[in-house]
Amino acid sequence: MHYLGRIPMTFAAGAVLLATLTGGAGAGPPIPSQSDHALLSDARLAEASSLSDLASTKIAETQTPPANAPRQHTFRDCSQCPEMVEIPAGRFMMGSTDGDNDEKPAHEVTIAKPFAIGKFEVTFDEWGACAADGGCMPNTKPDDYEWGRGRRPVINISWNDSQTYLAWLSQKTGKTYRLLTEAEWEYAARAGTTTKFAFGDEITHEQAQFSYGKPGVGQTVEVGTFAPNAWGLYDMHGNVWEWVQDCYYINYVQAPNDGSAFDPPPGCIYRSLRGGSWDYAPYDIRSAARYKLPASTKLEETGLRVARSLE
Repeated sequence: MHYLGRIPMTFAAGAVLLATLTGGAGAGPPIPSQSDHALLSDARLAEASSLSDLASTKIAETQTPPANAPRQHTFRDCSQCPEMVEIPAGRFMMGSTDGDNDEKPAHEVTIAKPFAIGKFEVTFDEWGACAADGGCMPNTKPDDYEWGRGRRPVINISWNDSQTYLAWLSQKTGKTYRLLTEAEWEYAARAGTTTKFAFGDEITHEQAQFSYGKPGVGQTVEVGTFAPNAWGLYDMHGNVWEWVQDCYYINYVQAPNDGSAFDPPPGCIYRSLRGGSWDYAPYDIRSAARYKLPASTKLEETGLRVARSLE
């Protein structure tokens, strides 16, 4: 992931990111660049390289279920709840052999049980329903920068904010809503493919909302503007970065292979995000691409997609 040193569009968000990047008081450590990843021990790098070489012989294997599997069942748990898509169990190769260091080693992950994932990124309308019902405190009306609300993905959402929405959904429905794990997210984004994107090794502006090459120029679009992937999921590439459950780690050497989140105690400095956004280049919206931010950070390109386990 190529971390940009761009200042957000609002003063408040800018202050948060500026403090993070400069190591200001209370901001925690600065976000490492890709060069920081090179500080891994020789032994760990050698291990990751060896495992990646082994994975490269398997990365092209057909993943299960295949990309041409039938569209999955959809449902809503309430009239104001996100539409959910049932994703089947299966296995896939997570990560990449030719991407950034934090995408390595590529490794096989088994998703043992089906789960449900939001068909779309959570929208302003859906967040507003939570706020109107007394939930999503204190970020009840995230700034939309006058781009529009409605069916655009909600933005200016931190990882901490996402937990308030999930708590509201869970209380309202009696079901346990949560964020996706990184493995679940990548499994769903790939939708049975082994290419850089769900649509192949190239992507166009007719397939996703991403940067036109001028940082800060552009905005989100309504969810569902572009065609879905093979499993009926929209905007898995671009539009907004989607928070996931995992605590970010600099590589996959210690990553679980059962689809669970990497979330070791006693705490977590950075949470992971996936999918890229309207302001990032194609390289950064690949299925394997990763991003990280402190859990309290909210930007004009951070949003969420929900998940829940199926009984």
